[in-house]
Amino acid sequence: MCGISLIIDKSNNHIDVTQIRAMNDKVVHRGPDDEGYYYGSNFAFGHRRLCILDLTLAGHQPMARDNFCINYNGEIYNYLELIDELKKLGHHFKTHADTEVLLPAYWEWGVNAFNKFNGMWAFMLYDATSQEIILCRDRFGVKPLYYTVSGNYFMAASEIKQFTAIDNFKPTLNSETALNFLSKGWLNYSEKTFFEDVYELKPGHYMIYDLKSHEFRIQEWYDLRKAIVPIEADEKSAIAKVYELLGDSIKLRMRADVQVGSCLSGGIDSSSIVTYIHKKALASHNFKTITSCYTDQLYDEQEYSDAVTRKTGFKAVKVYPDLDQLLNGGLLDKMIYQHDQPFSGASHFSEFNVFRAARENGIIVLLDGQGADEAFGGYDEFFITYVGRQFRRLKFRKALRNLRNRARTQQSSVSSQWNVFLRTTVGYPLLGAAKRILGRTEYPWLAGAWKKIAKKQIEDFPAADIESLSLQQVLHSSLPYQLHSADRNSMFFSIEVREPFMDYRLIEYVIGLPDKLKFKNGYSKTLLREAMQDLPPEVKNRSQKMGFVAPDKKWILENKEKIRSELQSAIENMNLFSEDLVLRFEKFAEGKLGYEPIYFRAIALNHFCSIFKMQPSK
Repeated sequence: MCGISLIIDKSNNHIDVTQIRAMNDKVVHRGPDDEGYYYGSNFAFGHRRLCILDLTLAGHQPMARDNFCINYNGEIYNYLELIDELKKLGHHFKTHADTEVLLPAYWEWGVNAFNKFNGMWAFMLYDATSQEIILCRDRFGVKPLYYTVSGNYFMAASEIKQFTAIDNFKPTLNSETALNFLSKGWLNYSEKTFFEDVYELKPGHYMIYDLKSHEFRIQEWYDLRKAIVPIEADEKSAIAKVYELLGDSIKLRMRADVQVGSCLSGGIDSSSIVTYIHKKALASHNFKTITSCYTDQLYDEQEYSDAVTRKTGFKAVKVYPDLDQLLNGGLLDKMIYQHDQPFSGASHFSEFNVFRAARENGIIVLLDGQGADEAFGGYDEFFITYVGRQFRRLKFRKALRNLRNRARTQQSSVSSQWNVFLRTTVGYPLLGAAKRILGRTEYPWLAGAWKKIAKKQIEDFPAADIESLSLQQVLHSSLPYQLHSADRNSMFFSIEVREPFMDYRLIEYVIGLPDKLKFKNGYSKTLLREAMQDLPPEVKNRSQKMGFVAPDKKWILENKEKIRSELQSAIENMNLFSEDLVLRFEKFAEGKLGYEPIYFRAIALNHFCSIFKMQPSK
């Protein structure tokens, strides 16, 4: 895994060496093993390398062959298969790195080569013949790529902080992105970032930049919506296909010339990865798993992760995050700077500690379970959507039977499940409508002028069925920020994270399957549970999801004086917040109001603006 930089001078001057080096130096953590540069007549590439495949200098980047030069961050997992295919077409290879595959593949197939790649990537490719630079991002945006225009420069990079190395780049807070974060918790939901005029190249897109005219165009090369086709499959064949696709994805992602390990939360997703590796003998007994633990049983999954390590015999590494380090140890600022954006809760700190422990234990590649819940329907809203659709189709008996089964699997009452369903599908929408009719604001903690702006800028991603909800979460509301967080937290410690559930073949297949195969007897993710028969029974039969969690509410109450001070600071430093922010917090601390995530979000945004010295623009 690596860090990449690009500067293009629109006045066609040579790039000052110190500037591209300054950009590159901002991401040493992404590639501590090597650095390299390539200079064109009016542009320059910078590269930082983390060695994963072919650890020799043969894998040095930027890599030039014939009329092409590649500046690449990522892994093409099926590179060995592509090498065989390209050799048959007459191509020769000098390295054992996946980077080299990109050059003959583009020469042979052009932009159609992207469809042949199975992996995660963000790259910049210079074509000397056409005098163009092609920027490309993988299907789901696992690897980051940003771009901006500042003065006479067009710049692109792995992380936004690289742009701050250039003097004429002046950070300004994008108020639309900030408001969506504060009100909805949206992160990475669109191509817009927290920096005004800085954009992500969208997943599944590529850009062609003409070095002569200095014009660029962006085109989509992959559309998940079009890639999904309805699949009529019986349960038995669907289970077999899921096992085959996930298994092949894990095998591909075990390819590395460095030590590989895995996150292990104790949930079905990471446990499926670890038990498959054990079942197929893809690793030795020295294979290590990393688990985030808490002494509070409400946030701890050790009993489940222990069941997996007992079954596999793999070495378990456990970490116990100390949330007090966030504010007292200065880690909140370090993490926000690393993320180039605020984040919405302390669960990101749990993830941060997992990657830190991995590096301390010599692991350079870590497998993780992102993508499973979004595709297989693991979150509670999937079950609620599934039952809601049955009610709308007047299938009352089926809907009620599902609620009864849900109550049984979660060891709760039918009435409690019914209340959750009604509150989510009827109560919250009616409450929102009532507030709008009565003229009451949904965002009382915003300063006056910002309340009106928020009404116009807040995004929503409605979903009426399971497929549209999966698409919403994969493309906007869930997976993008998870992938961003995993990338930034892992790269902080120079670790490559790989997500077997993010194999496009698996994602497309599972989302295309009928809803009835994903929910059974009150359980969600039925296909995955049935496919992974080697899971310990206590893990396979789990009904409640936890994942990377942290006791935010408890921690905030234990540090209420510090939190109150932080919230007051946010009001004083920014023009976004009203005094109601602190008043509501005081009522929460007194037990008169429920917990609201705005408290952590406001603190994080205030720290973010302070770190990058910015204010919101209206």
